[in-house]
Amino acid sequence: MAGALAFIVRGVCVASHLVLRKARLVYYNARAFAWWRPAPWSTVIYGRLSFSHLPCRIELGRGCSLGRDVFLSTAREALIAIGDDVTLNTGCIVVASERVSIGRNTAIGEYVSIRDQAHNFAPGHGVRGQGFKVAPVEIGENVWIGRGVFIGPGTRIGADSIVAANSVVHGVFPDGVLLAGAPAKVKRRLTLPVPAAAE
Repeated sequence: MAGALAFIVRGVCVASHLVLRKARLVYYNARAFAWWRPAPWSTVIYGRLSFSHLPCRIELGRGCSLGRDVFLSTAREALIAIGDDVTLNTGCIVVASERVSIGRNTAIGEYVSIRDQAHNFAPGHGVRGQGFKVAPVEIGENVWIGRGVFIGPGTRIGADSIVAANSVVHGVFPDGVLLAGAPAKVKRRLTLPVPAAAE
């Protein structure tokens, strides 16, 4: 009898979590995503999301997962494009003044900051009122980004790459590499380069 009751309670808990997740999706579609393109029904939202302003241009692919306290910010004409099966874990920040694109099947750890803008700075003047450097960010498919990484403007991370936790990434990096450090550098190749076609 106790086993049957435990089974029923577990079933009710699982069902209530599924209903809560879909309720979050409906809420955020109505509040934010529907302004540009509604999030697919397969999207999972695990907690509160924040936006710098609404409306915003955000495209989510199928099967995306968004953790608690994810912050998404786009300038008026900017776009955040997230591919299918991407995971943004707790506390991630994505800021687009022009464009941030994240390829399909990419896993992004907790507290990662991805920004296509950075403050200009001239010594003796501080950063206020000096404007911004803006350049699109592109993250390839099947990339794994560790906890606490910062990815700055103009960065391109190739497909099938890994970025080690707490790295500071600026620049253009090829496919299939391990990046680590502050500033991040290629530590080793993860895949063999594809040979150029013989002429």
